[in-house]
Amino acid sequence: METIYDILKAEHRQVADLTQQAMRDSSKESFLKIKAKLDPHMMGEEKLFYPLLEQKSELRELVNHAYEEHNEIRSVSSELESMDPSSSNWVSKLKELDETVSHHVEEEENKVFPEAQRVMSEDKAQQIAQQYLDFSKTFKQQHPMP
Repeated sequence: METIYDILKAEHRQVADLTQQAMRDSSKESFLKIKAKLDPHMMGEEKLFYPLLEQKSELRELVNHAYEEHNEIRSVSSELESMDPSSSNWVSKLKELDETVSHHVEEEENKVFPEAQRVMSEDKAQQIAQQYLDFSKTFKQQHPMP
């Protein structure tokens, strides 16, 4: 059975692919596909995954940093959402989103996940995976992509 780590890593790759597409075509549509993947991903992590990790004092600092990075991603995403793709800043803002997301993914996969695996059982990681999938499905139904 899949663990939360398997699902999150797969979504990280999907976002990276979507970001590369957006960098190639510079379209608002490509950006909106990234946003449609990022929003439920970050909300799911914040609702289901991070709170479990915060219970361990040795992980609190890592998790707080992850929340800060999510806020940075939301900020850049919000700027892009209100920008016109023909704006002279559009491509540089897309690049900023790519760099911010890439940095977060690298830290999550190389620091947060190994620490989480140390303190969370395989059964719990599978249980969180199912809850995450259910949450993601509901989120997407409530927030359909434009």
